[in-house]
Amino acid sequence: MVSDAPSAANTYSKIPNDEVAEDSYELEVISSMSEGSAGCDSLDWIEAKSPLDEGEKTDFYTSDSRSAGQSSQQDFELYTPDEEKAVVKKFDRRLVLFIALLYMLSFLDRSNIGNAKIAGMSRDLHLDSSKYVRALRSFYITYILFEWMTLCYTIFRPSVYIATCVFTWGLFASLQSLTNSFPLLCVLRALLGISEAAFGPGVPVFLSFFYKRSELAWRTGLFISAAPLATSFASSLAWLITKVSERSPIAPWRMLFLIEGFPSILVSIFAFHYIPDEPGKACYLTTREKKVAELRLRKEVQDSHRSGKAKRLDWKEIQETLKDPTCYLTAIMFFSCNVAFSSLPVFLPTIIEDMGYSALKAQALSAPPYLVAFIIVLSTAYCSDRYQSRSVFLCLHSCIATSGYAIISIAGIFKAGAAWRYIGVYLASSGFFSAITLLITWVINNQRSGAKKGTGVAMLNVVGQTGPLVGVHLFPKRQAPYYVQGMAICAVFMALVGVLSLFLRRIFLTKNRKVNAVYAKLENEGCDGGSVGSNTQAFRYMT
Repeated sequence: MVSDAPSAANTYSKIPNDEVAEDSYELEVISSMSEGSAGCDSLDWIEAKSPLDEGEKTDFYTSDSRSAGQSSQQDFELYTPDEEKAVVKKFDRRLVLFIALLYMLSFLDRSNIGNAKIAGMSRDLHLDSSKYVRALRSFYITYILFEWMTLCYTIFRPSVYIATCVFTWGLFASLQSLTNSFPLLCVLRALLGISEAAFGPGVPVFLSFFYKRSELAWRTGLFISAAPLATSFASSLAWLITKVSERSPIAPWRMLFLIEGFPSILVSIFAFHYIPDEPGKACYLTTREKKVAELRLRKEVQDSHRSGKAKRLDWKEIQETLKDPTCYLTAIMFFSCNVAFSSLPVFLPTIIEDMGYSALKAQALSAPPYLVAFIIVLSTAYCSDRYQSRSVFLCLHSCIATSGYAIISIAGIFKAGAAWRYIGVYLASSGFFSAITLLITWVINNQRSGAKKGTGVAMLNVVGQTGPLVGVHLFPKRQAPYYVQGMAICAVFMALVGVLSLFLRRIFLTKNRKVNAVYAKLENEGCDGGSVGSNTQAFRYMT
C-alpha cells in the first residue's frame, strides 16, 4: 500500500474468490467508514493481488460519489477489461439483437398497412383516402394514450412484461387478416396501438439497466435500426406475397397481415424464457460474468438502473422530471421527428406508385432507401458513442432529412423526374431515423435514476407521438403525385429539430459549467465533491 493511505476507522473485508476464474484478481477492499466527515468525501483504497504474481501489489484509488444521506460504505470489486468486454459483447449479441428482432416485428406489424393498402385492401374494404387516414389515426391515438406504460419496465419483471406485449400485438396484427369492414379494422388498429405502446417506447429504458451511459447510443441504434430494416423487409416481403398470391383464393393483403403478424406470437414464447430481468440473471452468462455484469454498473450514478428490490415508483422523482423544461424541449423535437417518421413509411409505396410505377414495382422500390437508412443509423450511433456527443450528430442528421424532404418538394414544384424525388427519399429516411435514435438516447443519458428515465421517455412519447396525428394527414390523395405541401411541412419540422438541438446543447453546457464551478471550489478547499449531496453529485449532462 502507498504510505499515505488512510488508516483511521478502516475496516477490511475479503471478497470470496471461490467463483473467480484462475486468471482473475483476488481483491481486498478497504473502505473508509467515517460518516459525517467535515464536508470531504471518503476515499476508497483497493489493493489487488494477482494469483499469477503474488510478489507484486498494485494500488488503485477510486473516488466514491456518494450522497451525504447514504451509507458511506461502498465496495467496488475489480474486474479485468477483457472480462467486461466479454460481458458487453454477449449482451450485444444475445440481448440487443433479440430486442432488435422484436422491434422489427412490431414495426413490421405496425407499418405493413401501407403495403396492404396498395395490395387490394382499399378496394375490398371500400376505403377512400379519408377512411384510410382514420384507420391510421386509430392506432396512434391509443399509442399515445398508453405511453405511460413505459414506467412498467421499472415495476414488472421484463421477461413477463415484454413477452406479454409481443404476444398481444402479434395476435391483433394477425386478426387484421380476418377483417371485413372498416370499423373492425379501426378496432384492431387501436388494440395494436395499445400493445405496441407498452413495448417499443420503453426499450431504451430497459437497455439502460444493462449498459453504461457512454454505451447506450450504439445499442439504441442497433434496436431502432430494426425499424428501417423492417420497412425494407416489409416492402420486399409484400412484393413477394403479392406476386405469389395473385392466383390464390386468399386476397394478397390478407396473406400479408397473417404472414407478418403470426411469427410474433411464436417468438413471444421464446422471449419469456430468454429475456433477463436484470444483468445478473442472464442465462447466457457464466457465474463470474454475471458478477461482472452487475459490478461494472456500480460506477454509474446511484440508482441509474433499477434495483431488483425496489419495484415501486418514486413519485418525487416523477414530479421533478415533469417540472424539467428540457424534457418538454426534447418532446417537441420528438414530435417534429415523428411527423416525418410516421408518414413516410405508410405512404411511401403509394408515393412511389404515383410516380408512375406499378404496384409491384412500388413495393420493390420502397426497400432500398430503408436499407441505406439501416447502415446510416448504426454508423451514426457508433460515432456518437465514440465522441460522446449527441447534439452535433442530431443536428447534422436533421439537416440531412430536411434537405431530402426539400428536394422532393422542390422537384414536385418544378415537376422534375421521378429520380430526383426518389433520391430525396434516401436522404429523408436516413436523416430522421438517425435523429430519432440520438434523441431517445439523449433523453435517457441525461436522467439520473430509473424512475426519471421512465418518466422522461414517457413524456417524450406522450407529446412526441402526437406527431403522427399530423403526419398521417400530410399526403391526401388530391395532392398526388407530387405531395409538395406534405414534403415541405416535413422539411420544416426536421429543420426545427436541428435548431432545438443546438439550443438544448447550450442549456446543458451551461448546467455543466455551473457544476464544474462548484466542484472546482470544493477542490480548492481540499474536499471532494461527492459528499455535497444528491442535488450536486458529480453528474454531467451529455451534450
